[in-house]
Amino acid sequence: MKVMAVIFTVLAVLVGVCATPVNAQVPPLPHAFYGAVEINGSPAPVGTEVEVRGEGVVTGVEGNPIVTTELGQYGSADPLEPKLVVEGNIADGATLTFYVNGVATDQTAEWHSGEVTELDLTVTMPVVLPTVSTGAATGIGNTAATLNGILTDLGDASSAEVSFQWGTTTDYGNETDTQAMTSTGSFSATLSDLTTATTYHFRAKAVGEGTSYGIDRTLTTTAGNVGDTTPPRISDISVSPSEVNIGEMVTISVLVTNTGSASGSCAVTLEINGAVEATEDVTLSAGASEEVTFTTAKDMPGSYSVAVNGLSGSFTVKEMPALPPTAPPPEVKLPIKWPVIGGIIAGVVIVGLLIFFLVRRRAQ
Repeated sequence: MKVMAVIFTVLAVLVGVCATPVNAQVPPLPHAFYGAVEINGSPAPVGTEVEVRGEGVVTGVEGNPIVTTELGQYGSADPLEPKLVVEGNIADGATLTFYVNGVATDQTAEWHSGEVTELDLTVTMPVVLPTVSTGAATGIGNTAATLNGILTDLGDASSAEVSFQWGTTTDYGNETDTQAMTSTGSFSATLSDLTTATTYHFRAKAVGEGTSYGIDRTLTTTAGNVGDTTPPRISDISVSPSEVNIGEMVTISVLVTNTGSASGSCAVTLEINGAVEATEDVTLSAGASEEVTFTTAKDMPGSYSVAVNGLSGSFTVKEMPALPPTAPPPEVKLPIKWPVIGGIIAGVVIVGLLIFFLVRRRAQ
């Protein structure tokens, strides 16, 4: 079918040329392009728009711009497949500029009527970085402390790897384990084996479509004679109820215990399906315990994983049960009252006989 379409198109062009007056000017044939296209070093996704601009070039028409239908490729080398078509009142040899999603590429070309050119395109798009802020340290003791941060924006990325850089100078030299986050929220990391009575620098870090940092902050560990300030321990996670209907509340609770001999603090963070949902800072005196409770409700059915500072649990959300169909009321059958029916029949017979005798008497 495509071959037939090409034949008919060629015949139409020939007929048009033959029908053109001798002194009329035949419009020049367009210049077609195809090739690979990359954005920031990666193949351009399907749906990317590629356009040519230049003096005399007609844009906003079929073939210019062209929208990609294949990953990392605009147009096709196949003679029967679409290409980026450049036409208009264009001088031979005029410079053409190529645009990808409205941003100029690093490549240009000359326009020549009737040519088909393979031209690979690359473009650098501006990237929106994730943003992160550094919070104050908590749970500072002789040899340990908890670092806190907030991922405030994912930027162009769908997820970000967050961590903390730390050390005794602003060169840092150390970094905590990374944590994957798919939404904004708080995060923390606990440092141990620190030196007593020492000042440390730290800052939050986020890696998504690029890398960003929070401001530099400092903490100073306490001297060795102030008591054991081991961060409070979190235990005994509970998820209740484990099965609910859509919109019903689920309660998640943990027990926070300070096993040290001095006051200590920690951040208790609730994650559901890997995303931070809530954080609560807890400060406890030596030997004290406190139950921390979170509540949540979900509007989609499914199984949800729960994590609180490394402790895990789960709950299931069900569809609302359908109401049973309403049964029609039972049919009530009234009993036949034969005495009443018999009386009615007898009355009708008597009235009929009276009418009969009256009519007969008058007839006599």
